[in-house]
Amino acid sequence: MVVPDTTFRTWLKNTEGVEISKTTLTVSAESIFAIEMLSQRLNTTINEALLQTSNKKLKLKYILNGLNVHQTQYLNHGEIRGTWSNPKYNFNSFITGKSNFLPYAASKKICELPGEIYNPYYIYANWGLGKTHLAQAIAKNLKTKGCKVISSTGESFTNEFVKSVRTNNSKIMEKYREADAFILDDLDFLVGKKQTIEMLIHIMNQLAVSGKQIILTSYNHPSKTHMPHRLISMIKSGLIVKINAPDSETTRKYIYKKLRSKKISISENVLDYISNKKFQSISEIEGIINTLIAHSDLLNSTINKEMVKSIIRDYKLDDLMDQTITEEKVFSCINYLFGIQTVDLQSRKNDRKTNFARHVAAYLLIEKSNFTTTQAGLKLGKRDHSTIIYSVNKIRKELLNNVELKQEIEKSLSFN
Repeated sequence: MVVPDTTFRTWLKNTEGVEISKTTLTVSAESIFAIEMLSQRLNTTINEALLQTSNKKLKLKYILNGLNVHQTQYLNHGEIRGTWSNPKYNFNSFITGKSNFLPYAASKKICELPGEIYNPYYIYANWGLGKTHLAQAIAKNLKTKGCKVISSTGESFTNEFVKSVRTNNSKIMEKYREADAFILDDLDFLVGKKQTIEMLIHIMNQLAVSGKQIILTSYNHPSKTHMPHRLISMIKSGLIVKINAPDSETTRKYIYKKLRSKKISISENVLDYISNKKFQSISEIEGIINTLIAHSDLLNSTINKEMVKSIIRDYKLDDLMDQTITEEKVFSCINYLFGIQTVDLQSRKNDRKTNFARHVAAYLLIEKSNFTTTQAGLKLGKRDHSTIIYSVNKIRKELLNNVELKQEIEKSLSFN
């Protein structure tokens, strides 16, 4: 049995047969991801090789390196049942940066204490930013802890509910109530489907009371989903996180890691040029990378700046540095949000409303206009460095929990 050299080096080289019985061969592998690949993609190939060498058809059992052979461990107890599964989606392959670190950290924390914290757990983001990636990473991790994970897309959940009603078979939906962790990807699909939403609410209630983990993904904050107040209230009782569009750091790390995995080099200068572009999604970056690899391969050329420019031109991407907000726009935004004039921000007025508006102005001048603390202090009535730092940190903390304020700020910056 012959397999490609890259397949052998990546998935088979570090495996080892550790025990064989009349019916089963136990194989150790170096990671959960390797076990996923061996069991899902290479199982048939390994079985054929075993048949050729031993003339026996053996059942394969996988364990992590270092585990006792007789430990059934979590790998053989947990399961994932559902409508999607991509072996590439795990925590190791998720590239983190400022734009997505909070959802990443929260997702990993859930795997440590499923059902005990952040429940329900709600991830929202535009298309192609990694909602499904994190949901599947959680599923795979919980499986190793012995959890029964039931996952579904919004469409599949709806179709199953409709089928259960038409056939008068309530057992179709029972699997969701029996889950240790329930993942619903794309909640938005249920909008307007009252009976399906009612079923979802009942399932979530039962799981929550039983201490089971609930994970939902959506394109929108729950307040913007047009869902019933009861469902929105349930979601808001847990943790809501947003994955933002990739910043320069995330873009750079993603491109570098992808090209490195393909053994393709790229200069720092070219990497800086690409990562300084404003991408709307990781999928968009992936498309650029694939196009660059194809051009490099077909033209037998290294990736250079001219090649990148010609490819990126059609994407009409703005430079991140061009997104800097002017001082005038910041003060216009404050006036729009709070009805506070610039002269009042610069004054010694100390009422609660003016103070909060001043904090937001300081935050925007530092974060959006790239002012130094000294420059921002001068613009706000000669406030000192420590006052500006206090304001910025206060608003950063506020925005972590106050999604509505964050959205209002972003909206006013785009309008003014």
